[in-house]
Formats: sequence, C-alpha cells, structure tokens
Amino acid sequence: MFRLACFLGVIALASAIPVDNGVEGEPEIECGPTSVTVNFNTRNPFEGHVYVKGLFDHEECKNNEGGRQVAGIELPFDSCNVARTRSLNPRGVFVTTTVVVSFHPQFVTKVDRAYRIQCFYMEADKTVSTQIEVSELTTAFQTQVVPMPICKYEILNGGPTGEPVQFATIGQPVYHKWTCDSETVNTFCAVVHTCTVDDGNGDTVQILDENGCALDKFLLNNLEYPTDLMAGQEAHVYKYADRSQLFYQCQISISIKEPNSECARPKCAEPKTFGAVKQQQQAQFFRVLKKRSTLSAIENVLDVRAEITALDVLEGEVSVHWNPPKVSVEPDPNSLPERHCLPYFLANCSITLSDLVRFQMPFLPQAAALSSDPTLIDMPSEGVCMSFHVMSVMVSGLVFLMILAVVCTALCLRVKKL
Repeated sequence: MFRLACFLGVIALASAIPVDNGVEGEPEIECGPTSVTVNFNTRNPFEGHVYVKGLFDHEECKNNEGGRQVAGIELPFDSCNVARTRSLNPRGVFVTTTVVVSFHPQFVTKVDRAYRIQCFYMEADKTVSTQIEVSELTTAFQTQVVPMPICKYEILNGGPTGEPVQFATIGQPVYHKWTCDSETVNTFCAVVHTCTVDDGNGDTVQILDENGCALDKFLLNNLEYPTDLMAGQEAHVYKYADRSQLFYQCQISISIKEPNSECARPKCAEPKTFGAVKQQQQAQFFRVLKKRSTLSAIENVLDVRAEITALDVLEGEVSVHWNPPKVSVEPDPNSLPERHCLPYFLANCSITLSDLVRFQMPFLPQAAALSSDPTLIDMPSEGVCMSFHVMSVMVSGLVFLMILAVVCTALCLRVKKL
C-alpha cells in the first residue's frame, strides 16, 4: 500500500497542470463604423493577453487588462494588419483579422484560442420614387439583373491543378491563380492588377502595377490568361528575411465582354530584374466604406487576398574542423615532478601523454593504459589534467551517492517488515 501511494504521488507530480481558465461560449463581435470590437467571456477572472496574431510586440494591437471575467480588444480599421477586401457579390466590404486569447503571461498554452473575426459592410441600393399621374397607357418595363462574378485568389502546389498550400519551403514551385465564377457564359472579362505582398507588419512591396504588369520577374512574371475569367503564373516561394508569413492582395477589374470580341489583356514588356517597388508606410483611412464614384471602372473593382507561410530548409550542413598544432615541450626533469599540473587549469597543460608516462606522474595512473594506443600517444593532456579541487569534489559526490543508496535500502527493508 505504501508503494502504491508513493507511485501515485510521483505520477501526480509529473503531470502538467493546465491553466484554470478558458473562453466560455462564443465571442461577441461589434462591427463599428471605424473599428471592430471583440469581447470574450472567461470562466475565471482573466489574467493574460488579447492580441492580433503576429503582432504581440505591438502595444497598440494588444490588450493586457485583467481582473474581470471579460477579455476583449478594439481594433481600428487602419492599423494592426486589419484586412479590408471589396466584394461585388455581395456588394460591400469585408473586414477581417485574427485575434488570439492567451491565458498565460508569457507562453501560448492548451487553453488559449485563436479566432478569425470578419465583419461585412453591405452597400445598400436605395430607390427614390414620387407619385405622378399619367393619362396615357405606359409601357411595362422589365429588367433582369445579372449577378457579378465571385472571385478568389489561390496559391497552388506545382501548377494550375495543384492543391492549395498554406505552408511551403523556400524555392518550392507554386502557381498563383485568380479565378472568377459567373452564372453566365461569355458575359464578363477579368483583369488582375495592383498586387502587393507584405509581411503583416507594414513592410509592403508592389509586384504588379496598376496595368497588371509584373515589376520583378524573380518574384512574379507577367500573368497568363487561359480564359476570360482566369489568370495565373508560376513562381517560386520566397519570404522576408526575418518573417515567415506572406500576405498577398490584388485587385480584379470586372468588365462587360463585347459580343463577338476578345477580352482586352494588359500589354506588358519584359519585367525588370529587382524592379519590385517598396511602398511607403502611410496612414490609411477607411475610405472604402464611403460612397464610391459612379464610374463603372471603380465600381467593378474587387479585392482578393491569399497568404502563405514560407519555411527555411537547410539543404546541407557545413562543418569546419579545427586541428590545433601540436606543442611538444621537452620537460625539465628537475621541475616537472614538483608541479604535477595541479596548480594549472586545462588550458595551461601542454604536455603529451608520452611525457606523463615517461615521468610517471603520480596523479595520472591511467596514463600508462592510454599510452598503449598509438593514436593517443601524442595527444595533448588537456583532456586528462584537472585540479585537485575538482577531483576532491567528484570523490565527495560519489561517496554521498553511495551513502544515500545504503540509507534508502535500509528504509525500504524496514517498511517491508512493518
């Protein structure tokens, strides 16, 4: 019985204790005119952090308030990597971000949660009417609204028929693919343009200009258009120097296809080498929620996003072996036995094993055995020379362990008799 109790006690001590807290129910989201607010109900008073994924070090994107059973954060539209994408079907703007709830002050544990928050701001179409008397018969007017295409941006593995990838290694072949789905055939044309890539921390680089032409052929070449509503191009995975995540955002212009004609495509020259343009980080305002211009060229532009995590892979290991030069010191027979290397540390010993055997050093009885190996006869004695203090500590520790083993054995025998 005593052994069983001891065993259960060891098991209890070895088990990790999770944080006694967690999120209760679903998060409460408030989509405001200039910000998004997220609140979480917790089982116990909250002591931790609520922050935007990837921006833990940014104080403006983190909330450390605690002491209550509610944790939350308010995120403005123009900061903290809040993504805004325009949509034509349904017509409006999506605001998206990822929020992490961490219950430990320093680490992410099993009770923590990450939520992808999305608000949709719909553009309302208002009809204004007035009453008027008409004496003559009016002609009935009937219209049919053709829905706009729904577009997406994908990064596929290897080619246009590959699987979507979220994690890839540097240099891995991928295929950037933009597709739009329409309920009608030969009705719309799509052109991809104004593409940027950023690290989620404000470092943004433009890779496609406003006309849809590539700026850096090492990042992305000029796009190909296999169909009216599809564009794509092969590329290789790359990443920023100190960050693994890449966030791509592009614009797609939708236009009406003229009967018996082909869709207009960008006429681009060969892209430059290292021609990608780094954009200046400026304060952005959420203008997309305001009433846009009535020009069709602006009304029929939508945003698409894709992201990928690039991993570093070391293809080979480079090892450098340093062989220190041998230092052979002809010892002085009159002084060497008196020193015994005891006052010196390892770095000061420069005598070979053959010298130790020759002078029969009393503190190194194993020297004779080592000297029988021809590969070790000229090995410097740094690896076997130690101070008297270190040797005494080792002997004392060994004696203590032997005494402890004897005491434990006697105690177990006594308990067994009882």
